[in-house]
Amino acid sequence: MTGADLFLPAIIFVCMIILHVLRENELRKHLKDTVPVYEIGAASTFGDREIQQDYFGVKNLQGVLLMTLADGIGANGEIAAKLAVDTFREIFDDPSSIHKPQYFFRRAANAAQKKITNALDERQGETSIAAVMLNDGQLFYTLAGNCRVTVFRDGDLIPVSEGQTIDVLARHQYHEGRISKQETLALMERHQRYNVIGQDSFQEIELFAKPLTLKPNDLVVVMSAGVFETLRWVELEEVLTKKFPVQRLADEIISLINNSPKSDKDNATILICRQKMRAG
Repeated sequence: MTGADLFLPAIIFVCMIILHVLRENELRKHLKDTVPVYEIGAASTFGDREIQQDYFGVKNLQGVLLMTLADGIGANGEIAAKLAVDTFREIFDDPSSIHKPQYFFRRAANAAQKKITNALDERQGETSIAAVMLNDGQLFYTLAGNCRVTVFRDGDLIPVSEGQTIDVLARHQYHEGRISKQETLALMERHQRYNVIGQDSFQEIELFAKPLTLKPNDLVVVMSAGVFETLRWVELEEVLTKKFPVQRLADEIISLINNSPKSDKDNATILICRQKMRAG
């Protein structure tokens, strides 16, 4: 192999690192804008992948916080993830968003679907996404694909979202009497996404039925698949129990992922938020 053969890959690798650092700096700046109502930590890793296809954004509108995390899939997944997060952030600028969370989430998801399919045209580009709105101690969320929205409370990490994966769909169809127990068991080991933004057959997003009332010291934790597919639930709980600033908690969880012996680790991103409750 000649020096010229090594030069181009090295340049590409350096450019990827520079872009990743610039993006992290930009996103950390957004985190600072949320103080003092919210304490937020965010961290991510490439895992064993060459490209970072996770993307996240945080925005504060009149004291209402929007956290959005996208997990890009396949070719052009990083483009789809960025377009989805940026679309949610743009539509959140409409003041009516904070008064009609369900309408906002549906509008943003459909707009992201349209923007991704128009921008990529015939090229493939899909993304899972999770979005959380926090308003005066109330949590609203939406989800498509295989991200997770959770709340850490009193030592337990509690799932808030289900996820749009084959195993979840099988459980629902079984309870509705649409498939047999044997068919359900056969599908339960399949955690593939069945609905993501950007696919031609994009369907209805998972949406909160009613807002969750947060308690003092609750942590809202949003994760891409690379987090919960690499670490066990108990490992996440052991870190979140520590009385650390949320940024240190996020960094420690990503460090555990980087040091995990598990092979073929996916991109992993975690957002952690502690909302400072109003007195009285």
